[in-house]
Amino acid sequence: MNGSQPQPPSEYFFERYPWNDWRVLFLMALLMACCDFLAGPIIFFPVLFVIPVALMAWNCGLRTALRLAVVLCIIRFSFQYAWGIPYPLPVAIINGVLRVAILLFITFLCGKLSALTQALRARVRTLEGLLPTCSYCKDIRDENGEWQQMEEYVASRSGALFTHGICPKCVTTHFGDVMNQAEERKGAGDGH
Repeated sequence: MNGSQPQPPSEYFFERYPWNDWRVLFLMALLMACCDFLAGPIIFFPVLFVIPVALMAWNCGLRTALRLAVVLCIIRFSFQYAWGIPYPLPVAIINGVLRVAILLFITFLCGKLSALTQALRARVRTLEGLLPTCSYCKDIRDENGEWQQMEEYVASRSGALFTHGICPKCVTTHFGDVMNQAEERKGAGDGH
Protein backbone atom coordinates (compact mmCIF):
# COMPACT_ATOMS: atom_id res chain seq x y z
CA MET A 1 0.00 0.00 0.00
CA ASN A 2 1.88 3.07 1.24
CA GLY A 3 5.17 1.45 2.25
CA SER A 4 7.18 4.53 1.31
CA GLN A 5 5.59 6.78 3.91
CA PRO A 6 7.94 7.75 6.76
CA GLN A 7 7.15 6.32 10.15
CA PRO A 8 5.94 8.94 12.63
CA PRO A 9 8.02 9.26 15.80
CA SER A 10 6.88 6.82 18.42
CA GLU A 11 5.00 7.95 21.47
CA TYR A 12 6.58 5.16 23.52
CA PHE A 13 9.90 5.96 25.20
CA PHE A 14 11.34 2.46 24.65
CA GLU A 15 10.94 2.83 20.87
CA ARG A 16 13.02 6.01 20.72
CA TYR A 17 16.75 6.60 20.91
CA PRO A 18 18.73 5.25 22.77
CA TRP A 19 16.48 2.25 23.38
CA ASN A 20 16.12 1.44 19.67
CA ASP A 21 19.86 1.46 18.90
CA TRP A 22 21.36 -2.04 18.84
CA ARG A 23 24.78 -0.75 19.97
CA VAL A 24 23.31 0.83 23.10
CA LEU A 25 21.32 -2.31 23.83
CA PHE A 26 24.40 -4.48 23.38
CA LEU A 27 26.33 -2.28 25.83
CA MET A 28 23.38 -2.51 28.21
CA ALA A 29 23.49 -6.30 27.90
CA LEU A 30 27.20 -6.31 28.75
CA LEU A 31 26.50 -4.07 31.73
CA MET A 32 23.77 -6.49 32.86
CA ALA A 33 26.24 -9.37 32.49
CA CYS A 34 28.71 -7.49 34.72
CA CYS A 35 25.95 -6.91 37.29
CA ASP A 36 25.09 -10.59 37.11
CA PHE A 37 28.73 -11.51 37.75
CA LEU A 38 28.92 -9.12 40.70
CA ALA A 39 25.66 -10.48 42.14
CA GLY A 40 27.28 -13.87 42.43
CA PRO A 41 25.97 -17.39 41.99
CA ILE A 42 22.99 -17.05 44.31
CA ILE A 43 20.57 -15.93 41.57
CA PHE A 44 19.95 -18.95 39.36
CA PHE A 45 18.25 -17.13 36.47
CA PRO A 46 19.80 -13.83 35.37
CA VAL A 47 16.61 -11.76 35.38
CA LEU A 48 18.43 -8.63 34.23
CA PHE A 49 19.21 -10.31 30.88
CA VAL A 50 15.53 -10.05 29.96
CA ILE A 51 15.62 -6.24 29.71
CA PRO A 52 18.17 -5.75 26.90
CA VAL A 53 17.02 -8.88 25.08
CA ALA A 54 13.35 -7.79 25.15
CA LEU A 55 14.23 -4.27 23.97
CA MET A 56 16.42 -5.74 21.23
CA ALA A 57 13.57 -8.04 20.11
CA TRP A 58 11.11 -5.14 20.07
CA ASN A 59 13.28 -2.56 18.29
CA CYS A 60 16.00 -4.37 16.35
CA GLY A 61 14.46 -7.60 15.17
CA LEU A 62 13.99 -11.11 16.41
CA ARG A 63 17.16 -12.64 14.95
CA THR A 64 19.45 -10.08 16.54
CA ALA A 65 17.74 -10.52 19.89
CA LEU A 66 17.93 -14.31 19.71
CA ARG A 67 21.67 -14.08 19.07
CA LEU A 68 22.09 -11.73 22.02
CA ALA A 69 20.12 -14.10 24.26
CA VAL A 70 22.40 -17.01 23.36
CA VAL A 71 25.56 -14.93 23.88
CA LEU A 72 24.35 -13.79 27.30
CA CYS A 73 23.56 -17.35 28.33
CA ILE A 74 27.02 -18.49 27.23
CA ILE A 75 28.54 -15.67 29.30
CA ARG A 76 26.47 -16.78 32.28
CA PHE A 77 27.56 -20.39 31.77
CA SER A 78 31.21 -19.30 31.83
CA PHE A 79 30.60 -17.33 35.04
CA GLN A 80 29.78 -20.56 36.83
CA TYR A 81 33.36 -21.69 36.42
CA ALA A 82 34.74 -18.28 37.40
CA TRP A 83 32.76 -18.54 40.64
CA GLY A 84 33.95 -22.09 41.19
CA ILE A 85 30.47 -23.55 41.61
CA PRO A 86 30.73 -27.19 42.59
CA TYR A 87 28.04 -28.37 40.18
CA PRO A 88 28.80 -31.44 38.11
CA LEU A 89 29.03 -30.69 34.38
CA PRO A 90 25.66 -32.35 33.47
CA VAL A 91 23.81 -30.19 36.03
CA ALA A 92 25.53 -27.04 34.75
CA ILE A 93 24.61 -27.95 31.16
CA ILE A 94 20.97 -28.59 32.10
CA ASN A 95 20.81 -25.23 33.90
CA GLY A 96 22.41 -23.53 30.91
CA VAL A 97 19.97 -25.13 28.46
CA LEU A 98 17.03 -24.09 30.65
CA ARG A 99 18.31 -20.51 30.79
CA VAL A 100 18.71 -20.41 27.02
CA ALA A 101 15.24 -21.92 26.46
CA ILE A 102 13.51 -19.48 28.81
CA LEU A 103 15.35 -16.45 27.45
CA LEU A 104 14.71 -17.51 23.84
CA PHE A 105 11.02 -18.00 24.62
CA ILE A 106 10.74 -14.52 26.17
CA THR A 107 12.66 -13.07 23.22
CA PHE A 108 10.41 -14.83 20.71
CA LEU A 109 7.27 -13.53 22.43
CA CYS A 110 8.60 -9.94 22.50
CA GLY A 111 9.60 -10.12 18.83
CA LYS A 112 6.22 -11.47 17.72
CA LEU A 113 4.36 -8.95 19.86
CA SER A 114 6.43 -6.17 18.29
CA ALA A 115 5.65 -7.39 14.76
CA LEU A 116 1.92 -7.59 15.52
CA THR A 117 1.94 -4.14 17.13
CA GLN A 118 3.69 -2.61 14.11
CA ALA A 119 1.22 -4.26 11.73
CA LEU A 120 -1.73 -2.97 13.75
CA ARG A 121 -0.27 0.53 13.84
CA ALA A 122 0.14 0.45 10.05
CA ARG A 123 -3.50 -0.59 9.63
CA VAL A 124 -4.69 2.18 11.94
CA ARG A 125 -2.61 4.79 10.07
CA THR A 126 -4.10 3.63 6.76
CA LEU A 127 -7.42 5.39 7.29
CA GLU A 128 -6.46 7.83 10.01
CA GLY A 129 -6.83 11.60 9.81
CA LEU A 130 -8.93 14.07 7.85
CA LEU A 131 -10.15 13.07 4.40
CA PRO A 132 -10.81 15.85 1.86
CA THR A 133 -14.30 14.99 0.62
CA CYS A 134 -16.45 16.62 -2.06
CA SER A 135 -19.57 18.13 -0.51
CA TYR A 136 -21.77 17.03 -3.40
CA CYS A 137 -20.64 13.66 -4.74
CA LYS A 138 -18.69 12.52 -1.65
CA ASP A 139 -15.57 11.62 -3.68
CA ILE A 140 -12.27 11.71 -1.76
CA ARG A 141 -9.08 13.46 -2.87
CA ASP A 142 -6.05 11.18 -2.47
CA GLU A 143 -2.40 12.07 -1.75
CA ASN A 144 -1.79 12.76 -5.47
CA GLY A 145 -4.66 15.25 -5.69
CA GLU A 146 -6.88 12.90 -7.71
CA TRP A 147 -10.50 12.33 -6.82
CA GLN A 148 -11.77 8.81 -6.20
CA GLN A 149 -15.11 7.41 -5.23
CA MET A 150 -15.32 6.82 -1.51
CA GLU A 151 -15.74 3.08 -2.00
CA GLU A 152 -12.64 2.83 -4.21
CA TYR A 153 -10.56 4.93 -1.83
CA VAL A 154 -11.47 2.92 1.27
CA ALA A 155 -11.25 -0.46 -0.48
CA SER A 156 -7.76 0.30 -1.85
CA ARG A 157 -6.46 1.18 1.63
CA SER A 158 -8.17 -1.44 3.75
CA GLY A 159 -9.80 -4.82 3.57
CA ALA A 160 -13.27 -3.30 3.51
CA LEU A 161 -15.72 -4.39 0.82
CA PHE A 162 -18.88 -2.48 -0.03
CA THR A 163 -22.39 -3.50 -0.94
CA HIS A 164 -25.10 -1.05 -1.86
CA GLY A 165 -28.72 -0.61 -1.01
CA ILE A 166 -31.18 2.22 -0.42
CA CYS A 167 -32.24 3.29 3.03
CA PRO A 168 -35.96 4.01 3.72
CA LYS A 169 -35.33 7.75 4.01
CA CYS A 170 -33.74 7.91 0.53
CA VAL A 171 -36.50 5.74 -0.94
CA THR A 172 -39.03 8.28 0.31
CA THR A 173 -36.95 11.28 -0.77
CA HIS A 174 -35.92 10.09 -4.24
CA PHE A 175 -38.64 7.63 -5.17
CA GLY A 176 -41.57 8.93 -3.15
CA ASP A 177 -43.66 9.77 -6.23
CA VAL A 178 -43.07 6.30 -7.71
CA MET A 179 -43.99 4.69 -4.38
CA ASN A 180 -47.15 6.83 -4.16
CA GLN A 181 -48.19 5.86 -7.72
CA ALA A 182 -47.59 2.19 -6.93
CA GLU A 183 -49.73 2.46 -3.79
CA GLU A 184 -52.46 4.25 -5.72
CA ARG A 185 -52.47 1.52 -8.36
CA LYS A 186 -52.52 -1.11 -5.67
CA GLY A 187 -55.39 0.67 -3.95
CA ALA A 188 -57.27 1.05 -7.23
CA GLY A 189 -56.78 -2.65 -7.98
CA ASP A 190 -58.20 -3.62 -4.58
CA GLY A 191 -61.24 -1.41 -5.04
CA HIS A 192 -62.50 -3.23 -8.20
